[in-house]
Amino acid sequence: MPTAAEIREQLDHPIIDCDGHIREFMPAVLPYLRESLGQRLFDRFTSEGSALTRSYQGGGTAERARTRAPQGAWWASPTKNTLDRTTAQTPRLMYDRLDELGLDYAVLYPTLAFGTTGIDDAELRLGLVRGYNEFFADVYGPYRDRMTVAGLIPMHTVDEALAELDFCHAAGLKVVSIPHGVTRPIPSPLVTDESPYLWPGQRHWVDTFGLDSNLDYDPVWQRHRDLGFAITAHGGMTLPVGVYSSISSFTYNHMGSFVAMMYPLAKSMFLGGVTARFPDLPIAYLECGVAWACFMLHDLVEHWEKRSRDAIEWTNPANLDLVEMERLMRAHAGDFASLEDRLAEYIAPLANPVMTPDCLDEWVHVAIEQAEDIRTRFVDSFYFGCEADDRTTAFAFSPANEFGASLRAVLSSDISHWDVRDMNRVLPHAYSLVESGILTPEQFEAFTFRNPYELHTAVNPDFFEGTVVADAVRSARNS
Repeated sequence: MPTAAEIREQLDHPIIDCDGHIREFMPAVLPYLRESLGQRLFDRFTSEGSALTRSYQGGGTAERARTRAPQGAWWASPTKNTLDRTTAQTPRLMYDRLDELGLDYAVLYPTLAFGTTGIDDAELRLGLVRGYNEFFADVYGPYRDRMTVAGLIPMHTVDEALAELDFCHAAGLKVVSIPHGVTRPIPSPLVTDESPYLWPGQRHWVDTFGLDSNLDYDPVWQRHRDLGFAITAHGGMTLPVGVYSSISSFTYNHMGSFVAMMYPLAKSMFLGGVTARFPDLPIAYLECGVAWACFMLHDLVEHWEKRSRDAIEWTNPANLDLVEMERLMRAHAGDFASLEDRLAEYIAPLANPVMTPDCLDEWVHVAIEQAEDIRTRFVDSFYFGCEADDRTTAFAFSPANEFGASLRAVLSSDISHWDVRDMNRVLPHAYSLVESGILTPEQFEAFTFRNPYELHTAVNPDFFEGTVVADAVRSARNS
């Protein structure tokens, strides 16, 4: 297998990694957290941590049986590869190795900072987020010509999201990331068995910022656009893996977990009309693959064809011809002999729309007039992070996709995490999709260059100015 550098040398386009990672060197981070939290909160954090991270990482199986805390990735770094482990925490070393890795530009996401946006205590949450963001801006800023670290955006309230977006922009961060949801208290939960849809003792639900949200997040999306930030969402920033989790197996918990986080968010953003109201604002779902998105696109079309406001009339009980129904049943009598003398009485309720919801048009937020509008709202707005060795990346380019659409897959290397044993094998693994005939060279270019630069230049045309890929991006955008 050729080296990453050798593969990069033969390509006529840059490689942009949309989702690598750093592993924060905490001795360097702590002074920032102390400053942002203040001594009282800092002492509390360093002595207690947070309930989310503490429950996810600590304790044996017996303790987890009491708390149902999912088994986390207890060994989550490539320690056998000391060079890569050191690279993950050392900005200058990662910067110096990018040519060896075959990466021209890398967008990097945190690791240890994940979970902070899900802390319920607002004072602690906001202090930690600000401290981490200051660290990312100060320590990684000098390497902005080849890499950038994504800032964290808390989303419990609109005001806190706006404040942190403004701070990240002023601090020079070019990428920001939102969580995939936050928990909200149910105002008056039914605590008896009257609702089978609440878990025993359930007091909260998950807000995914679009459909059914109790807050109007449009000012947040507008601020993203005004400041030139794409919306990016990364799993692990807030909620644990969910109620269907294992207390003993991280493999069980990890498989499908990023899809389980991103799928509800994408549905919520789409059906909540975010892509309709902000059609030029890109939204990226990272480290989750693209196969599920192909199915979602198909499912959206199928549901619109059957349950749009016009199509739903096919199931409107008021359209039922009871006279014809009775005639047909009497003409084919014999199945329900004991009921035949009162047949008209028994079938009459079938025309009673007892389950009519408040709004009959479930697509009211999306402004869909024809099926092709779904393509515009979905394909043109959404991007999907795929890891280098993910063969299902090819699904993004399948002619079986609705409308023959190519979905916007972007390289999501996941370097610095346990599932990348050797950073310098990322590009060879990705390029093996071309060598094995799974992707064409043109599709590979879209995956590793065109889609990544379009994601970040859609609302910030100058995103790559001053970087080593500026000329290539400028030329591609003008062609």
